Amino acid sequence: MMKKYIVLGMLCLVGYHANAQKFSWDFNSNEEVEEQVSPFVKEKVEEYAVQIRQIVIDGKLAMQEEVSAVDEQLFKGTITKTEAENQKAAISLRFAETINTNIENLNFDLDEITKNQVQYAILNTDIEALKEEQIKKSSDWKYKAQNEVTGYLAYGMIDFPKGDNEKLNDHLGYSSGIDLGLLYHKQFSETSPLVFQTGAYFSWRTVRFDDNYYINRNDDGVVDLVQHSQNLDKSKLRSTYIMVPVGLKYSFNGLKTKNEQSYRNPDGGFAIGANVYGGFRISTNNIVDGGELDFRDKKSNYELNNFAYGAQLTLSVMGWNFYVRQELSSFFKDDVFDDRKMLQFGLNIGF
Repeated sequence: MMKKYIVLGMLCLVGYHANAQKFSWDFNSNEEVEEQVSPFVKEKVEEYAVQIRQIVIDGKLAMQEEVSAVDEQLFKGTITKTEAENQKAAISLRFAETINTNIENLNFDLDEITKNQVQYAILNTDIEALKEEQIKKSSDWKYKAQNEVTGYLAYGMIDFPKGDNEKLNDHLGYSSGIDLGLLYHKQFSETSPLVFQTGAYFSWRTVRFDDNYYINRNDDGVVDLVQHSQNLDKSKLRSTYIMVPVGLKYSFNGLKTKNEQSYRNPDGGFAIGANVYGGFRISTNNIVDGGELDFRDKKSNYELNNFAYGAQLTLSVMGWNFYVRQELSSFFKDDVFDDRKMLQFGLNIGF
């Protein structure tokens, strides 16, 4: 299995001469791309890829003939639909095993490929040129104030303060939230400790219920928690919001000097951020599974608030971002259960 992953990686390397750490596109650059793969390795890997493709094509064509024969029997009524599906599943499994066996029988010599690539890399690496390039980059280095878009990911635990509704107090389970999106960071100047932050992200909030309770909307439109007579493996209400934050981060990193330029890098070290946010709900999913109940209801109205807004405080310590988020809007609208507001705390990447 490891061999397959290594070969797949080499195929990707042949197809994409990309930077190992990140993808970037510079349309103004006229620099030639340095060849990173030995011509021998490239030829062998491409040859191997063609052989694999031919094996897959031949296998799929042969499999299609047998499947067509089964379809013809089904059409004539000589076999039932269930028998036809079972035969097709057996045919698919058999040909998958045959294709894998034929690929393994190609005897791809990974050791030879690896040795050749290592030798090529050693012989074609100009150490002196690399040193000169590093010196040049160091002398040309200039810090630019942060002005970028980054990915944002967060996971946190959700807590609701106790309210007037005892049923909700007693049967609320572990709840959590996940955020995913993009954030824009703008440092005010090369030496400024302040960074403006905004962007947009999806916010998934999952509220779980214990003791075989699940949220239900009856025929009269009343939303309430009801208890199922059998054990429930899942009982959760998930809502999805689109959020837009606006805030500032203050970095306590000190000033540094390089190439006679003073600058402050706001990332890493110690920093505090504060922002407000607001957004609207785009979907709701009531997931219940256990006993005789097994459904996902995305259409019913469970009286969740259509709009959400609040404030967030973020503490950054050596690249670790801890946040506390207090919602200022009620989780359920019109006080369906009671007027309780979500509190969330956890870790994020991007703020």
